[in-house]
Amino acid sequence: MTKFFFLIILWSITFTIDAQDIKDIRNYSLLGQTQKGKDAVDKFLSVPKNALKPEGWFYKGVLYNEASKDSTKSAIQNGEMKATAFAALKKYRELDPKVPLMEERNNSPIYDLYVGYYSDLGVKAYLAKDPAAGFEFFKKALEVHDYIASNHLIGNNGFKFSALDTTLVLYSAIAATEAKMLDDAAIFYKKLTDADVSDQQYIDAYQVLAERYKTNKDKAGFADIIAKGKKLYPNNIEYWIALQIEEATDGVGKPEVFSKYEDLMGKIPGNYTLLFNYGVELYRYIYSDEMQKANTTEYKNKLPEVMKKALVIKSTSEANFLLANFYYNNAIDISEEARNLKAVKPDELKKKKDLQAQSDLAMTQAIPFAEANVALFAKIAKPKSSEKINCKQSLVILKNIYEAKKDAEKIAIYDAKIKAFD
Repeated sequence: MTKFFFLIILWSITFTIDAQDIKDIRNYSLLGQTQKGKDAVDKFLSVPKNALKPEGWFYKGVLYNEASKDSTKSAIQNGEMKATAFAALKKYRELDPKVPLMEERNNSPIYDLYVGYYSDLGVKAYLAKDPAAGFEFFKKALEVHDYIASNHLIGNNGFKFSALDTTLVLYSAIAATEAKMLDDAAIFYKKLTDADVSDQQYIDAYQVLAERYKTNKDKAGFADIIAKGKKLYPNNIEYWIALQIEEATDGVGKPEVFSKYEDLMGKIPGNYTLLFNYGVELYRYIYSDEMQKANTTEYKNKLPEVMKKALVIKSTSEANFLLANFYYNNAIDISEEARNLKAVKPDELKKKKDLQAQSDLAMTQAIPFAEANVALFAKIAKPKSSEKINCKQSLVILKNIYEAKKDAEKIAIYDAKIKAFD
């Protein structure tokens, strides 16, 4: 009987000591005596049976979080204390799913951890030109955010996190990019594209991933991100199409590349950029060194067909000049062929005459496009140097054509315009 009574007394004393320890720890926290509270809670939780009590873990989380705000400590040290605080608060929730101590504070201790990682450590590190550290802290802030969101923890005034913190995810991706951690950046950019975010500030996510998939030859990933880009950012349609052209034609030689353009025309009908680029590629191939002695008829027939389609969509000085220049050069080529033909027999004489007629026709075909380029140039308020060069060259083409046609009046008009350019 005496022994049993003694055990009751001993248990009562132990319980009183434990209760007193928690009370002291709570008071240290309330009074802002963070270091004393931190030491006391570590000592308290070092006792195995105390480690099973949720209150100790709650106050460890609170006190370590407060300690992590010490400006005399390094960011790494404060980050480590925040990590300890986060682990402690999660442990508290495991031991007491009802979390009364958290609820009476509207979950503010764990929300405060999020703010600390995000602003106090992440933003400061990034602004201090340490993007790698900023990325790590942003990543931890997202970990806290995701824990709060997935467990539906409500903050002050009924505040709730959305499932995805798009701004913080974007900052994480940017910091990782600046730290040359491109694989990590891609992971965070993909979080945004997977969520189909469409605000203009997030367009980089789609552009970066599109470039990455293109470079890595990831055709499925590229096709998916281009489709999303077109749907969510239709105002940037030319950018997405330019990437499609690059992806489809990258590393493909000529003339094989022209079949790629034909395929793209089926996938992207009625697009000026695609058609103009196709025309440029044809022009360069026709007048390349390798084609000097080759038969270019197929490509010469194709080029005006493609460029006229482009001009129907959008009449630009570049497209008009390219077609004017093509027709004029083609006229010169045909005329040269006619001159080099030794025409003696009737059939040879006929061929020479036909060639000259074709040359004359090509020159006539060049006129409306050269004139259109000149007219468009007149409407440009601040022309670029390339536009000035193209316009002047169009005037030269027109003058040369009318010299060939022996039209003195037109020669004088274009000669004066050329001199006005000098």
